[in-house]
Amino acid sequence: MGPHDHLKLVDLGLQPLLPRLSAPAAARPSQRSLPADLGALLDAQPDGTSDVTICVGGRRFHVHRAILSARCDYFKQRLANDGFADASAAELELPDADADAFALLLRWLYTGVADIPSDELARGVAELADRLLLSELCTTALEVVAASVTTGTAVDCLLWAAGCSESRDGGGGFGELVAQLKEWYVSHHEEVAAEAGDSRALLAARAPLVMVQLMDAIVKRDGRDRKRTRA
Repeated sequence: MGPHDHLKLVDLGLQPLLPRLSAPAAARPSQRSLPADLGALLDAQPDGTSDVTICVGGRRFHVHRAILSARCDYFKQRLANDGFADASAAELELPDADADAFALLLRWLYTGVADIPSDELARGVAELADRLLLSELCTTALEVVAASVTTGTAVDCLLWAAGCSESRDGGGGFGELVAQLKEWYVSHHEEVAAEAGDSRALLAARAPLVMVQLMDAIVKRDGRDRKRTRA
């Protein structure tokens, strides 16, 4: 093409061919799970499917015998025809139990999940779970107590744990919690003294042996610290 030649463009009005888009995939139904379905079953009560009512602290919980018996040895024995005199009764009493703690325990029986929101409620769940032979849930609740301890609550937690441990001869995981709380107290005794110093007198009055053990551990720790400083 020479310098004086011209290039002529012709618009034919043709549209470019675009690749055909595939139809959007149909939305998949959300996957269901056994824990979710059983949790929904519990939330739906009373819906006519329950066959026993557990009365706790003035509240009535509509539940299913088969689930309670399969998930909890206490209820397996309580609901057995040859177990208790009221095994076949439509309503059963669970005396000396906290209703909020039982509600969490019941959800754990149905779903295997325990969302324990506070230290105070965790204590109630731990005691009730231990009473109903649910060692796994008891351990979970005690872990919440241990993780929630502060300088302001350390003495109260220690008194509670020590009392539970003593009444169970150190069993049920409460003895392990006492050991953890003692270790925490020794590591934070200066902060506890500054923030909750008066509570130490309560500890000495109610659990003198525990207080002596704590003081011995603090003295021993301070001695090790001085040796490291001199070295």
